[in-house]
Amino acid sequence: MGRGPYEKSGLLRETSLAPGKTTHETFEITYPFEDKEKDGKTRRELIEDELTVTVTLWYVPFGEFDGNEVAFFETEKDINLKTEWVWR
Repeated sequence: MGRGPYEKSGLLRETSLAPGKTTHETFEITYPFEDKEKDGKTRRELIEDELTVTVTLWYVPFGEFDGNEVAFFETEKDINLKTEWVWR
């Protein structure tokens, strides 16, 4: 086989996209914040209420970005905590 035990075992995450199947992913995005002290208590406040998020769907045939990757889809959204938003 030519592969050692370090390549045969381990936890794998399913990252393939099956044709015609809807896939739902969840990502956590950390907003920029700073800790401020008020009345003896530390409080975390956001630096800005708006954040621009760019999502790119890549095809990486050899598992790493080495010049052979292809970007299939890219979109950019503005997220504002003061207004209600839905990612679609």
